[in-house]
Amino acid sequence: MSEVLANARDVAVLALRDRDGNVTANLSGRLERAGLSRADAALARELALGVTRRRETLQAVLRSYLARPDRRPPGVLPEILQVGLYQLLFLDRVPAFAAVNEAVEQAGRFRHKRQSGLVNGVLRSVARGVSQARPGAVPAACNVVPCGAGSYRELSKPAFPDPSRKPAEYLAAAYSLPLALAERWLAAAGDLAPAAALAAHADARAPLILRVDTRQGDVASVLAELSAEGVAGRAHDNGKSIVLDGWCDVTALGAFRRGAVQPQDPTATAVGLLAEPKPGMKVLDFCAAPGTKTTHLAEQMNNEGAIVALDVSQEKLDRIAENCERMSAGIVTTQLAGQAGGLEIGGFDVVLADVPCTNTGVLARRAEARWRFSEEAVSQAVRDQKQLLRAAGQFVRGGGRLVYSTCSMEPEEGPQVARWYERSDPRMRCRRQVVTTPAGAGEPTAWRDGGYMALFEAE
Repeated sequence: MSEVLANARDVAVLALRDRDGNVTANLSGRLERAGLSRADAALARELALGVTRRRETLQAVLRSYLARPDRRPPGVLPEILQVGLYQLLFLDRVPAFAAVNEAVEQAGRFRHKRQSGLVNGVLRSVARGVSQARPGAVPAACNVVPCGAGSYRELSKPAFPDPSRKPAEYLAAAYSLPLALAERWLAAAGDLAPAAALAAHADARAPLILRVDTRQGDVASVLAELSAEGVAGRAHDNGKSIVLDGWCDVTALGAFRRGAVQPQDPTATAVGLLAEPKPGMKVLDFCAAPGTKTTHLAEQMNNEGAIVALDVSQEKLDRIAENCERMSAGIVTTQLAGQAGGLEIGGFDVVLADVPCTNTGVLARRAEARWRFSEEAVSQAVRDQKQLLRAAGQFVRGGGRLVYSTCSMEPEEGPQVARWYERSDPRMRCRRQVVTTPAGAGEPTAWRDGGYMALFEAE
């Protein structure tokens, strides 16, 4: 079958068919080829990434309305049904009849015209039986779909496990989490309500946030520049960033091209602030790609001193170099991590080890990450984190600083690694730890991802 790229919904359906589990990359490639308008490209992103985030919720609801729930519909029909259902449940601006009709037409375009009756029947049944979005605290119930910051819809049929009898299974289905992560968050929170609040943030639409490079302007001047380009935004509460009011192609903005802004969440920005590099220092960024934190370090150093940025492949180094060139970070040199043995032991004032992790603090931004979570993934991440932290620490001079950070909220990847490292390296003392809980799902100017960071000083 030749590809169908008629509109945003078709692009979303095809992006969801990625069998390697990287819907985001698949979507980006298809958008480049499709040539959609800005509005249609934004809709395709919303649909593809929204369905990926809410996949388990959508599947649970569909199972409750399908006559044969254990039989998978053929071809692309599962994706067509999920895209249609996502619009019915989570997009108020799309009328129900339009979402249903578009899905039926899609079935025909994708050579499933004989099954268009199935698509029509299932989605119309949901549309007839689902309430309007209701504001307020989300009731924990088998027939209630959490829809966003303080809103929900009621279904005519139960779709989720009983929260009073199977709270973890309910949390996984209603908030679209892998069961292993739902069980973890429920155990850590001690009760369903706080665990559900955390899961609701992971399901939210993360705003696009830009860190302003203070060498190129301030928040107010960059906001004025964006407004002149027709892009609306507001100052973030951290005083260093801008929150855009909607999605746009950031790379097309003048402020981006001239290096005045860099997409970065405030929690990630706080990592560079904790490192606190000074002009003239020698700094090592141990896991640097794509260079977002590297450029922030260079900004704080006023482009005076030296930064060595390491990563594991030339492709990653090229991305770092591209960002550094755009952001005028001329003090940065890149080097393959495999060649780090040639660096001077104890030769750096500041070392940053922003290590790979399970990403549980950034699930709202990384749509596919939740479906890669497992207990084995945590164990493997911890093994890698310990190895990287020990390797990074050897390059810190006496009196220097080492910052360890992850975008995970799992204690094994944060405080427990920090305690292990302080015990294993007699030179290092942990001076500060920060556990950041995700927040701001209802107020973008207060948005922050979750994560962990620790500051060590070498004796």
